Amino acid sequence: MGAFYRQYKAKGFEALFAAVDANPNVVAFSRQYQVPFPVGSAPDALAREYMQHTLVRPAYVPWLVFIDKKGVIRAQFTGVDAIFNQGTAGIAREVDKLLAEPAAAPARKGGTGKKK
Repeated sequence: MGAFYRQYKAKGFEALFAAVDANPNVVAFSRQYQVPFPVGSAPDALAREYMQHTLVRPAYVPWLVFIDKKGVIRAQFTGVDAIFNQGTAGIAREVDKLLAEPAAAPARKGGTGKKK
């Protein structure tokens, strides 16, 4: 994933990793796997809420989420989905679709933008 990340970061892609464990050792994980992108942690309940996974619907790890330039979840996969059998090709297809979209317009600060 490191080579993929470096290649796509130059195109505007960003990756984040969140460990959803009771007591994750984020530092050791990052060192062991030489993760080149930000790594953090999230409580299971908050991660499930964000991903809209209930305890009734199994969500097998890993979880993979694609968020567009506006911050909207556009695709998400769990460990049983076919994308995980496609190597980086499946991930590249999703990322390429999102990178091809225009960037979100910057928010205007104050006023309506109308001249008086």
